[in-house]
Amino acid sequence: MKGKALFAVGVAVGYVWGSKSWSEVYRRIRGGTEKLWKNPEVQENVHQATEAVQESVPDILDNLYEAGKKLMERAETMFPGIATPKPGQHTGSSSTAKAGPTIHSDVVSDPALDDTTGNDWTGEGGAAPEGPATNTPPKP
Repeated sequence: MKGKALFAVGVAVGYVWGSKSWSEVYRRIRGGTEKLWKNPEVQENVHQATEAVQESVPDILDNLYEAGKKLMERAETMFPGIATPKPGQHTGSSSTAKAGPTIHSDVVSDPALDDTTGNDWTGEGGAAPEGPATNTPPKP
């Protein structure tokens, strides 16, 4: 169904762009779509579809949750211990907040490690009061 809809959109776009009087064709198509969209029957169908989707979302979420639980149970039977948290691993169900992992710098000369006032970072390629820290002379 999605492929057919995309094909129809492609045909419509090709028709508009391929037409010599594309602006008139565009205005005509746009007027027709606006008239269709403002039709009370169409708006009623849109309203009904919106309500149906809003009513079915909780059921869909419940089904997804149950499917996830079944998947984890099946994974636990196939790979025992896969669902148990490792030492120090945060499970997300604890009410106490734990500190995150310690982040180590992977860059030896990280300018953000020294962000004190007065540091011009010229050794890192940053700008100095005299201009950019490059080997080119400043422009006159």
